[in-house]
Amino acid sequence: MKVFTLNQNATVTLAAEELARCLGSMAGMKVEVRPASRFGGQAAIYVGSAQRFDGAVSLPPVKDPMWDDAWGIQSVGPSLAIAGVNFRSVLMGAYEYLRMLGAEWLWPGEDGEDLPRIVTVPLGGFQAMSAAASRHRGVCIEGAPALEHVLDMVEWMPRVGLNAYFLQFQISTHFWRCWYEHSLNPTWGDCAELSEADCESLEGRVVAAAKRRDLLLHRVGHGWTAAALGLPANGWFPYRGELDDELVNLTAKVGGRRGLWYDTPINTELCYSNPQARKRMVDAVLSYASGHPEVDVLHFWLSDAVNNHCECDACSQMSPSEWYAMLLNEVSPRLKQAAPGMKLAFLAYLDTLWPPRRVELDLSHDNLVYMFAPISRCYGHRLADPVCGNDHVLEEPALNQVMMPQGNRDNLALLRLWGSARPDDAFAYDYHFMAIWLQDNMTVRLADLIPQDLADYRENGVGGIINCCTQRAFYPNGWAYYVMARGLWGASAGPEEKARYFARAYGQGSDTAVSFLDQLAELSGAPVHSLSWWDAADESRANTVLGLLESREPELTALVREAGTPAQLRACRLLVHYRQLLFSLWRARRDALSGDSAGAKEHLSNAEQFLRETEAETAAALDTYLMLQYVSRLAS
Repeated sequence: MKVFTLNQNATVTLAAEELARCLGSMAGMKVEVRPASRFGGQAAIYVGSAQRFDGAVSLPPVKDPMWDDAWGIQSVGPSLAIAGVNFRSVLMGAYEYLRMLGAEWLWPGEDGEDLPRIVTVPLGGFQAMSAAASRHRGVCIEGAPALEHVLDMVEWMPRVGLNAYFLQFQISTHFWRCWYEHSLNPTWGDCAELSEADCESLEGRVVAAAKRRDLLLHRVGHGWTAAALGLPANGWFPYRGELDDELVNLTAKVGGRRGLWYDTPINTELCYSNPQARKRMVDAVLSYASGHPEVDVLHFWLSDAVNNHCECDACSQMSPSEWYAMLLNEVSPRLKQAAPGMKLAFLAYLDTLWPPRRVELDLSHDNLVYMFAPISRCYGHRLADPVCGNDHVLEEPALNQVMMPQGNRDNLALLRLWGSARPDDAFAYDYHFMAIWLQDNMTVRLADLIPQDLADYRENGVGGIINCCTQRAFYPNGWAYYVMARGLWGASAGPEEKARYFARAYGQGSDTAVSFLDQLAELSGAPVHSLSWWDAADESRANTVLGLLESREPELTALVREAGTPAQLRACRLLVHYRQLLFSLWRARRDALSGDSAGAKEHLSNAEQFLRETEAETAAALDTYLMLQYVSRLAS
């Protein structure tokens, strides 16, 4: 059996190598990878860009093959063609062919791969093609990842149809340190203090892995205000040094004083009416862009704080969004000249959720991308749920008087307010797997919410999601993450797909796993708008959930003994772990409701200790750093 590559390209070669590896395992045969100068003539698989098939393969039309993805898998004579509109689409098409033969990738990592045995490798009878429903389908680094967690994520992404990876800050120092320093788990033996150079080295390997797969690379975001001041810009790090008068005068004047906002450079706004402040910020963006040609989408955001904009007489004449629009109009044409293929993402977030009225964004350079970040949204309702919020007139707040919208009606209204003021190219920066998944683990409903959110975003002209998320929210399984990935492509994740996923994850125990998780979701009662499961539960509900967790323990434990594959063994072990963690948390809630605060604190302490002691077993699936923070907040 042979797989021929039609392009001299690393991503196409990887597609062929992955076909050879997986088909060799599935069919028990040797599969060779060879280059070919033309398509056809042999009973073999040919992979390459659409142009290399000389019209023999049909693909769906796309608006821009640099940014939009589509593949075709078609039998032509004795040959099978796997073609893509770009190189990453070729790789995605290769994985889709394998999926048609029964392969699946349930979550990142080696034990998430499930390759069933097949008798032969079929080449005939294929006439499939598909284009992604959303242009932007990505993951942003968050939480506490090790290098292997991020590399596993990058490897998994094209397997499920995701196309973009986002490294926050100029270097993602904060996130790397959260893992390698392991500050919340003193029982973890292998701790290290990372320098900026260490973090940059880790990042280089991530960039190389993403580029090998031709993934779109997003970088930076917050930190430009700090960079303009020459201060630490790679996380929420405090700065205790003294600023000279020149730098102080560049910062926003809030409450009558200038200086760093709570000693944190990336949370500090500048005095945008000061031309020197704007120049330093614009120059920082252009300098970074010129030194990082690997970037496809450069994120240019303001600070990561709210109600901290400059109140000087000149700055008060315009809103934060209008000063932001002025900055974008200064950066956009110069970036177009310096890096013609690079996009510039700007952020509707906190003070800039409201569109500018007196300053019009210059969209003529065709390099601006609108990013909507509803960080205060409700996850108990879909984005367009009419019951989520109240009837009132949505008015833009006075300077530094922002009250974040809670109801989704207000969030959606703000998105719609932008209208023609924004470019057509747009995506959401949503947070399903940053914090809400910690609560959703008590309820298992994100997988139901995400398809509805995707439909609402598409209905409102938003071309996908870059999810601001931990790399490790595959606990107790990866179904919700999988639903997001497949849904962004446009593939169904309905009841049949759920049954298939759980059968692959739990084998003969899939019915037991599904019934347990569905029952838990029904009995827990959350999420409810503005309430977590902890706040929504009464004593009766707590006792009911505890009864379920206790009664189902024997059969869940039995699943581990019955697991037939590495994927099933991992999934069953995590389900047992999950039940045990929930048991401690719900016992804590019951005690708190009954007035036994000492008992509640003891159960929460037990939960923390359990998480620390078992982190080595769960690290690939569960971001223990974030979960420990969450449990600690429950105890406070």
